[in-house]
Amino acid sequence: MVITVLAADAAYICELTTALALAIACAVLSVFVVSRRWAFIGEGIGHSGFGGAGTVWLIAAFVPAVDHAVWAPYAGVIVVSLATAWAIAFFTRSGKLNSDAVIGIFLAAMLAWGILAQQLYMRRLGHDPIGWNVFLFGHMADVAPMFAAASVVLCAAVIGTIILLEKEILAYCFDPAIAEASGVRVGFIHYLLLLLIALTIVIGARVTGSVLVPALLVLPGATALVLARRLRTVMAGSVAVALLATAAGIAAGHWSFLPAGPVIVLAMFVQFVLAFSLARLRSV
Repeated sequence: MVITVLAADAAYICELTTALALAIACAVLSVFVVSRRWAFIGEGIGHSGFGGAGTVWLIAAFVPAVDHAVWAPYAGVIVVSLATAWAIAFFTRSGKLNSDAVIGIFLAAMLAWGILAQQLYMRRLGHDPIGWNVFLFGHMADVAPMFAAASVVLCAAVIGTIILLEKEILAYCFDPAIAEASGVRVGFIHYLLLLLIALTIVIGARVTGSVLVPALLVLPGATALVLARRLRTVMAGSVAVALLATAAGIAAGHWSFLPAGPVIVLAMFVQFVLAFSLARLRSV
């Protein structure tokens, strides 16, 4: 009985740690995602991860050893998400295509590939592949301690990067051309931000799924920017929005039948509507 209780407490701590670390990382990055008008990037990288899982499912349909490896689809998500982030960064830096076009290309292709692979897997084995629902809609429960630790490391990396490169990132987000003329390493900042976004999406896909994780990179920052303009105030507001929504999602997951991921996103949406309404009242 005692062992069962301790195991349940450990699982809850892992779940809570992962959710809070992800909320903070997303909230901090969200301010820059909204400022750079990169809202669509989360969709592109998130759905490309689904295509990565599809690649592993297709291999698993013909290789039983891969089919029994629970970790394999998630490894596919990580590899393809990071590769897509690099490709988006490369093509957008080349100047030959705008970011929306590049993101749309990868989003459509990888989502279609993931769905095709899932159908081929079902055709051959007669059941859905491992992680089909998780990679689409997320699953807060059963978070491993290593995954929780990875979330904390990611959160620390995001915060540390913003502290060390705050001026350069701000200059890049508001006007890349002027920033480059001023000596800012624009290319480095560009790739670095997209790498951090991709890693955050990789972690978030496990919790909220590839369908919902882009919302975590948009709503906190958008809500805070509606109410304030000073960077530190916006950053604090964004983190507060994310943490409050995460707390609501975790509570819903433990005390009701509602899944945590959708509750988190809807709680953020409600906060955005309230913030927008308050801002409108102030301007009257």
